[in-house]
Amino acid sequence: MALTSAGQIFLACSAVFLGAAYGLGRGVSRRLRPGKRTSVLLVIIFFTMIALFVPFTWWTGQAFFALATKPIYSATVVGHTSELRDYEEKDSRGRTVRGQRLMHTAQVRFLGPDGAWLELPNSVASGDEPVDGSGLKVVYAPGDRVATELSVRSVGLWLGASVMLFILGYFLWAAVWYAMGRPMEGVRDFGMAFLFRFLLPVVTSLMAAALGYTALKYFALGNPDGHPLWVACLCTLFTLALLPLLVTLLTPAKGQRRGK
Repeated sequence: MALTSAGQIFLACSAVFLGAAYGLGRGVSRRLRPGKRTSVLLVIIFFTMIALFVPFTWWTGQAFFALATKPIYSATVVGHTSELRDYEEKDSRGRTVRGQRLMHTAQVRFLGPDGAWLELPNSVASGDEPVDGSGLKVVYAPGDRVATELSVRSVGLWLGASVMLFILGYFLWAAVWYAMGRPMEGVRDFGMAFLFRFLLPVVTSLMAAALGYTALKYFALGNPDGHPLWVACLCTLFTLALLPLLVTLLTPAKGQRRGK
């Protein structure tokens, strides 16, 4: 049985990732426990991080490149397919809950680049059932098997993936710096600045905007989503509760103000 080209690439990448993880684990182990053997656990952790970071960075970059360069078309939802998908999440008590959720993928129709009508599945699955006749923007190039949705939802998914990859890359950078014996003060300061001056303010702002918009639609726009009153009240309460945290995160510390 011969390996396909995809299998050969997979084995080659796995070998490269394992070699990089061993070298990184060896350097970190030497600094943590001089004179001791290389920690197998560290090698496994670094291999997992590298194996996640490299391919997902490539796929995310390709996704943004496609959204930015492919032609944009106005499409109409003409149907959808549904399937049960496994999920795993934490409940309010921190317990892991596993189950299945019904996800819907819209079928969209649009006029393609050669003047012929095309009907393809959308690239984003959702728990909300698509409404036939609704419109959306898609990007498409000849040969694509799906019509890639261009919306706040799709871009937000890839931006969220980018943030997660950035954090993973930060930890890999810190590990490389530590293994090389370099001073860690700059790495630590950069991580603290990213956390308190970018990540937390952005996440808090998005949460406040989403909750506040839900309350605004209920009280000012006639409740188009049909939410009950207690949902609007909770969204208002949480929005007001997030505002002091947001002000604190966006206000420079006293030492920084004096320095200016």
